[in-house]
Amino acid sequence: MGLVRSFAAFCLSLIGATAAHAASPITLCEGVWLDATRGRPVPVRIRMPAGREKVGVILFSHGLGGSLDAGTIWAHAWAEGGFAVVNIQHEGSDSAIFGKPGFKSALNGEQLAARARDIQFVIGELGRRLLEGPCDLQRIDLNRIGVAGHSFGAQTIQAIAGQSFPVKIEPPLSDPRVRAAVGLSPSPPLTGSPESAFATIRIPFLSITGTADAVPFVTPITALQRQQPFRLMPPGEKYLLVLKDGTHEMFAGQLFRTTLNGEPTPHIRNTVIATTLAFWYATLGHDKRALQWLQSPTGLRAGLPPGDVFESK
Repeated sequence: MGLVRSFAAFCLSLIGATAAHAASPITLCEGVWLDATRGRPVPVRIRMPAGREKVGVILFSHGLGGSLDAGTIWAHAWAEGGFAVVNIQHEGSDSAIFGKPGFKSALNGEQLAARARDIQFVIGELGRRLLEGPCDLQRIDLNRIGVAGHSFGAQTIQAIAGQSFPVKIEPPLSDPRVRAAVGLSPSPPLTGSPESAFATIRIPFLSITGTADAVPFVTPITALQRQQPFRLMPPGEKYLLVLKDGTHEMFAGQLFRTTLNGEPTPHIRNTVIATTLAFWYATLGHDKRALQWLQSPTGLRAGLPPGDVFESK
């Protein structure tokens, strides 16, 4: 059975929720929230699924030089799947610096910390604000928070998920309110021992990368090194998906072609959506059937073509 067919069968086993949401409109809202303690504006784009019931929420962090458009493909699919999704834009490492002198220098610890503080701030605001435009934020279940990010955004959510650093950071960049994380094109730590960095990530974590996931003109990280966070995290709902010929920009989840021809192929697009939705259902929805589909040899693994790899521990 192919991946899409096996996932469709899995979805049909859920109580009709996925199909119901996919047929209903998503409410899209935007705002700029001011973190007064840092004097820092934080742009957000919110997708709220149809209905009135409580929903889990996923926060998305873009890569270096990205914007609220990063992750659009994934955000739309997750909202169709029944989750509120909040894209966050990070001043200082966003599209405003793309292509400018010193662009690559923004890939540093100071910006990483600022990004993690953005996520912590937005989580707090989701519990404080009642509305953002037509989006009813009171529907968000703050006991079901997930984070996801691409590239520098993946490094950001590694920090949120509990990554350790050579120098103690106070207050910590990790956030105990977060229940699960997805890293698209994750990375080794910027500094320090990788073994020490990832030994402290204990929440469920899904790493997604490809055999061509490298951008040597930005960073020397190789495609193989992007598997390192999974290899060094302790066991317990840790997953690694490696897609044959998947490039770095494909995992950004943008709806438009970039200078790197980054729009994902149909197979990569469908596989990332299927795998991440199952992960969110398992971790934020506590769905045992989703967990089984991820872990069983007859589930996700059985539907992957030669060249793709899925591991769990």
